Amino acid sequence: MTDIKVLLLNMLKDDWGLDFTPKFSSDWYDAKAQTPQVIVSQVLTQPRFITFSEDVSQDDRRFEATYAVDAWSQGDQLRRQRMVDEVDRIIHSRCSDPGGGLESVEVSSWRDLDEGDAHPRLYRSRVSVEITYYA
Repeated sequence: MTDIKVLLLNMLKDDWGLDFTPKFSSDWYDAKAQTPQVIVSQVLTQPRFITFSEDVSQDDRRFEATYAVDAWSQGDQLRRQRMVDEVDRIIHSRCSDPGGGLESVEVSSWRDLDEGDAHPRLYRSRVSVEITYYA
């Protein structure tokens, strides 16, 4: 299976429909790069056995994972909110058929994590994405 971060990044890049394109990357915000930016990172993955056998090391497992999609915009709160809405639209449109070996993908929540000490203000929202896959 391809790295889930790469799958999410490609899903967002391929379906992006706003009149501007942010920098897409994984794991880290690049303070030297221009905003807006969209960053995908892994938060937590929980494996669960789905069968019982004498050799559990050979059993398939169901993975329930949470990934974060952070939308960053410097000095432009509306642009940040438009990116959050676009991430939600893209993920929701692919919820039952995400491709790439994923079973399902859905936005579970989002919250603002603005950095008010920065000037101009650095607006950030984190979108939580729940993913299910089998391996």
